[in-house]
Amino acid sequence: MSRGALFAVWVVIAWIAPAAIAGALGWKGIWGSGSAFADYLIPIPVAGGVFHVPSLVLVSLIVFTQPWYGRLGGYVRGLLLAGALVGIAMLLDLDKLQLAATTDGGDSRFWQQQPLGLFILTDCVIAQFFIGALEGRWPEGAKEWAVSLLLALAVPSFYATTALKTDPRQNDPFVYAGSHDGYQRGDELVFYYSKLSTGSDAFRQNAPKVLSRHDPRMNMNSEDIAVHFFDSLAAAQSQRVSNADYTVCLYQDGTPTSWNPGSFDCFTDHESFSERFTKAHAAQDMSLPRDVRDYLARRDACDGRKLLVPIPGIHMDNMEVRACDPQRTERAREELLKKFEDDENVLAALQ
Repeated sequence: MSRGALFAVWVVIAWIAPAAIAGALGWKGIWGSGSAFADYLIPIPVAGGVFHVPSLVLVSLIVFTQPWYGRLGGYVRGLLLAGALVGIAMLLDLDKLQLAATTDGGDSRFWQQQPLGLFILTDCVIAQFFIGALEGRWPEGAKEWAVSLLLALAVPSFYATTALKTDPRQNDPFVYAGSHDGYQRGDELVFYYSKLSTGSDAFRQNAPKVLSRHDPRMNMNSEDIAVHFFDSLAAAQSQRVSNADYTVCLYQDGTPTSWNPGSFDCFTDHESFSERFTKAHAAQDMSLPRDVRDYLARRDACDGRKLLVPIPGIHMDNMEVRACDPQRTERAREELLKKFEDDENVLAALQ
């Protein structure tokens, strides 16, 4: 077979293989929609296939410049093996592996949908089958075998070490372990594993960074948030509140943040706006139309509440801000007065 025909066979196999593998594994496209199979086959910027081009070009140059004469000839297979192992390292979630190796818990799903890693892995593995057809050779003698082995081990090890050090999660002293809603609407529980001793000065200095991710003032669904910290990853992943080593309570209504050693109940002694609204709604005259009762409940729930003032530089949008906005409240009242202008009971209630 001529080199031109061999190159055509190589391109077809190498280009289709990762797309077929990703499609069979159920991967999504680069931008999160559709099947990866079609996405990886299209080599243009709006599709995932464009990220395959650099790997395919580089490996093609390595393979189709065979045979390499002289001392470098025996190192080609070792170089391709090193590339394949780099691809595997990219497909692995190295941070999860490190956590599993150094803590008492960890996610068992270490593989991630990393297209670049898949492209490099498949290109380097498939290329091995074309080396011989292009007169490339295996390493000869102890020196070439040793250097090839060194390449195969050192290159992916260097990549894995560098990737792990530059992973921002490695510099984060807290590991997110999940969250779920509380028993009352607007309550939320969040769970973190702390690499720092809970309650220490270092913990108090670094905790605000993670707490800012759960600021209830910018949350439409959660008003009171209990952030539970654990000194055990397994305990954090179990999400058992009673085992928490430290609890921080965050409140949407301006109540000061509460820092509490151990497991602490952030909800029982604090009334959220949702709870206040529910009580106000239950107290309305059931003979009134639903939209009128909703307005009156909102008005009564906001009565006496201090208007939430946005902090400069922070966009604040939540249920209480919307419900208690004076302009929206007056506009809603005017619309109801027009809608029920002939209903004396409604007009009386809206006065």
